[in-house]
Amino acid sequence: MAGRGRRHKGPWLARVGPHDLSCALCRGTLFWNREVQLNTAGMSLLNLDWANASALGLQCAGCSRLELFADSNQVRLSAPEEQP
Repeated sequence: MAGRGRRHKGPWLARVGPHDLSCALCRGTLFWNREVQLNTAGMSLLNLDWANASALGLQCAGCSRLELFADSNQVRLSAPEEQP
């Protein structure tokens, strides 16, 4: 995923495959990113939260709506100033 390890701290522009991502609620185009654990009750009960799958979470910078992507390799993040 582009954007990791760069000076830009976010928010980011996001592209999923050939599509520019925009918020379904407010149509915003800037997103904060973070890894999200997809916990299950059984694994939490056994204290095995670390073994649960994770997803890429993108939070709209405008309205805070969340989008989750199970395959983070499909998402490309770029700093707004990098766009033509």
